[in-house]
Amino acid sequence: MVDLVVTATQVLPSSGDTEKGIAGEAITAGQAVYKRATDGYWLKAQCDGTAEEAGATNCGIALVSALAANAPIVVALPGSIVTLGAGAAPAAGTIYCIAAAAGGIAPSADMATTNKVTVLAIGIGSNQVLVARVYNAGSVKP
Repeated sequence: MVDLVVTATQVLPSSGDTEKGIAGEAITAGQAVYKRATDGYWLKAQCDGTAEEAGATNCGIALVSALAANAPIVVALPGSIVTLGAGAAPAAGTIYCIAAAAGGIAPSADMATTNKVTVLAIGIGSNQVLVARVYNAGSVKP
């Protein structure tokens, strides 16, 4: 399996909490992001970096694209329902994690035992996911 292929224009919030912030790099709507503790910038999350980069303390899904660093961004937080669109087609009941590719969202079956696994979302049907945040420091696949 591969990371979800999200079309930025199909990403829509359905319900739940969001947070407005500042991007620390270019980010595309639909990418997995984390909030860096040292400066509060939102950055692309990835499971093969540090625990913070894997979303150990704060993560979500970007709802808008930020074209460059210091651009405004809106992030769907855990508990939110987000439409990722027909291009991504998240399957109901599938657990999705922060992927190794920066900003990627991958099925949990794709996680390696060396990854810092963060459950990012659960597919709920109608091309939607329920944003979650369940972190595991590694060596254990969900």
